[in-house]
Amino acid sequence: MSLASLFDNKRVHEFCFESKALNELSFTNHSMSTKPRLHLYPNDKVNVEVRPFEIVERKGFGHPDSITDALGVLISSNYSSYTLREFGSILHHNIDKITISGGVAKPEWGGGEIIEPIDVIFVGKAIREVEIDGKRSLIPIYPLAEDAVHQVFQKVAPKSLVNLSTKEVKPGSHDLITVVSDRVNSAPKANDTSFATSWAPLSKLETLVLEVERFLNGEYKKETRALGTDIKIMGRRFNGTIELNIAAAFLSSELNSKYEYFAELDKLQVAVSERFNIPQEQIFVNTADDREKDSYYITVTGTSLEQGDDGQIGRGNRIRGVIAPYRPQTLEATAGKNPNSHVGNFYNVWASLIADKIYDELGVMNNVALLS
Repeated sequence: MSLASLFDNKRVHEFCFESKALNELSFTNHSMSTKPRLHLYPNDKVNVEVRPFEIVERKGFGHPDSITDALGVLISSNYSSYTLREFGSILHHNIDKITISGGVAKPEWGGGEIIEPIDVIFVGKAIREVEIDGKRSLIPIYPLAEDAVHQVFQKVAPKSLVNLSTKEVKPGSHDLITVVSDRVNSAPKANDTSFATSWAPLSKLETLVLEVERFLNGEYKKETRALGTDIKIMGRRFNGTIELNIAAAFLSSELNSKYEYFAELDKLQVAVSERFNIPQEQIFVNTADDREKDSYYITVTGTSLEQGDDGQIGRGNRIRGVIAPYRPQTLEATAGKNPNSHVGNFYNVWASLIADKIYDELGVMNNVALLS
């Protein structure tokens, strides 16, 4: 069913989205409750494009926080796939409190070495064993996690040395397991009091920041061996002028001198300028470099994790792929949460799908909030 037909098409579109006289329109699902379940109301502040100032950030997939999110997603996916295959359902788990403690490395022109490894520390809750017909089966949580760590780092920083150093996963409380598992002849029950938010469409700056990082970590990186995966884009728009700060880690083993490094910075700046039609003077690359002190953003592995930088789930990109402070936000981290029952996970996904559908079918800029 389309949104247009669900919302009584023309009537709701005209009165809810176009009429300033209407403050709120509510819909009730009488099969579940007499309380209104859906509220629609006009909001003149939805369009961030009319603001004189906007900030948007994007952390590339090699950024420590993005790596941590990826680990949470893959550990949860491995666990879900295993329990679905072995026991016929996705068992209760939330591995959404992962932290990565950075290592120590010594990059040098033409090479470098790793001195201390990166440590992955993950805690959470998950059912660790299942009893069927009097026989107990242990779920290999830690091997599943080790597999996820290997897969993620092989993609983002294959030269890294990584330890899965601390592993603290407990079964979880009986009452919450019961809430999640008790679905026989009833509607699914929320596992938490939580909310999720999203919006559509992305602003021009949000789209730009997202596409610049994907370009650098995709098409551009295939032709530039010296570029690492830890790329962060900070975009700002003020009175119609957009400026980009790009922090990009480079691989010391692929550069023989600081002059080759300078050439790579210039090459990257020109590539972004030409691809996205932005004047070069509005693009700033690795502004923390200090040429007088010979201090440059070079790494052995391509990510700042090697130099004591840390990562944590929930500090990276939000559900729309960017960090946008002028949009409605939730502190819920989707990564690592049970995709089958945790509203902090799929409510964020649903909010984005709903927001996109509203914009695609009705052409209306919108914010969506879902509350459990």
